[in-house]
Amino acid sequence: MTDVHFQTFGLDARLLKLPKPMGVIHLHHEVEMNYVFRGGITYLHRGTMRRLDSERLALFWGSTPHSLVGVDPGTEMAWITVPLAWVWAWGLPQRFMRELMEGNWWFAPPSFGSRFQVRAWVDELYNPTRAQQRRLLLELEASFLWLADQALLPDTASRWGEGESTVGLQRVEKMARCMAERFQENLTVADIAKAANVHPNYAMPLFRRHCGVTIRDYLLQYRITHAQRLLLTTDDKIINVALASGFSSQSSFYAAFVKLMRDTPQGFRRRMES
Repeated sequence: MTDVHFQTFGLDARLLKLPKPMGVIHLHHEVEMNYVFRGGITYLHRGTMRRLDSERLALFWGSTPHSLVGVDPGTEMAWITVPLAWVWAWGLPQRFMRELMEGNWWFAPPSFGSRFQVRAWVDELYNPTRAQQRRLLLELEASFLWLADQALLPDTASRWGEGESTVGLQRVEKMARCMAERFQENLTVADIAKAANVHPNYAMPLFRRHCGVTIRDYLLQYRITHAQRLLLTTDDKIINVALASGFSSQSSFYAAFVKLMRDTPQGFRRRMES
């Protein structure tokens, strides 16, 4: 599990001018906001390539494995993370939180950028005073409440051109989608490769080259993410969480969870609920 990059950001924001594709699957506890000022970006997220165009905002839970795989020339964007525990405490509508925890994207209407000062958030969150942080949190909470009142827009998929790298990404997307849809099953690398109509010996280096992570580790993280959802949204016993997330035993689940999340399942549940 050394290939999955788990990070902790807390409340953070950065202005990215011509960001580079990540080349690695990355994940974190926080809710992530991406706002594109100009240009466009493409993520591999939840088994699907998702596109975000100029003057649009997308919001999702960062614990679902994701990777920036495409950046348009001249792109400038804001990247903001907000701790999940804070979002949880804001009392947002059930539907909004359910979709967020299920790993779906929320897309803001085009008016988001004129209603909320995203660029100012980035500038002030870089090193905020206590008074600034309090005000910024109120503004962020207001933006989440506003966004929760809007319709959940359909995911937008990238339009691929021709070329070998594009064909490779299409195959990676098919493998990632297979894992997203069937992670609770006893999947093998051969099963996953078959979904992309390629040989397992080709599928493994192809997936790692584009995502910076092995197929097995990506599948494992998908199972851990589902377990996190169950720990936060149900009172299920740990053994039931483990089996519902695709693990064969509580011990294998416990070992994987501790190694990847640096916390026990019980500790994670208590920390997020406090």
